[in-house]
Amino acid sequence: MKRYYIGVEIGGTNLRSGLIDANFHAEQFRKIPTSLFAREKDKIGFLARLAEEYIAVCGRENVAAVTMALASLMDKERTVVYSSPMIPGFEGISLVDGLSRKLGIPVIIEKDVNILLRYEIWRNHLPTEGIIAGTFLGTGLGNAMCIDGRVYAGHSGTACELGHIPVPDLEEMCGCGKKGCVELLTCGRLLYKLATEKYGCRVDDIFELYGQEQPVRDIVRYCAVAIAAEITILDPAYMILGGGVMEMKGFPMDDLQQTVRENLRIPNPRDSIRFVPASGDSEAGVIGAALHAADRN
Repeated sequence: MKRYYIGVEIGGTNLRSGLIDANFHAEQFRKIPTSLFAREKDKIGFLARLAEEYIAVCGRENVAAVTMALASLMDKERTVVYSSPMIPGFEGISLVDGLSRKLGIPVIIEKDVNILLRYEIWRNHLPTEGIIAGTFLGTGLGNAMCIDGRVYAGHSGTACELGHIPVPDLEEMCGCGKKGCVELLTCGRLLYKLATEKYGCRVDDIFELYGQEQPVRDIVRYCAVAIAAEITILDPAYMILGGGVMEMKGFPMDDLQQTVRENLRIPNPRDSIRFVPASGDSEAGVIGAALHAADRN
């Protein structure tokens, strides 16, 4: 019996990987800077070498799949990586076909936010009936949705790109290729710019030191308005709130939730929506990737 999954999460900042057992426990967990992967010209070769290190531990015959959570736009069939705005050179790659040929093991890919949402539903023992949505504020503004426990990809595979809804009169270009995305107003990249160029502090300290300053408050406000728009349309039972920015010291989670509710209709969904803070577990992406693969089997 195949007892393991190799889980890989490639985010804008870190690449996490691990060997996931049948009980969804992460063994041999590792984290390296994504920049090491970004600098590699042969992306498939890099990932194959990474997977082979885990295969050497448990044996090829015991690996059910290599499954990956990617901060990338991909086709509906989840075989080709179209673009990865935060990872130069990781685009136009037939990742599933190329990597599975090298490894001789099935390869499954999915958007990282979908994987993270799947993990949080499992970890928090949430009922899977109906709609559960998640917003993950990190380097960018990520979003995902599950319906009856299954990831919703949409007609073309690009559903739930909440960070790329347009803001009127915003002319700045986004990494996605169009201008005016709300992500430009609410993301870790903007926080880093404010911390280094305006306040002269470490980005990790910005909420504790300057959380009441209007530019910082605006980042939280724009995020709340985007979340409220999604809740208004979908009326989900739960909204998971997570990501690296929301996990920072001093992040005003209560203010975020209050601002979301203030922008929702009365009495519902203002009173009916239930917020669930994400766990912040380092292994969330790699375990979630295994959960997603198990769902597909």
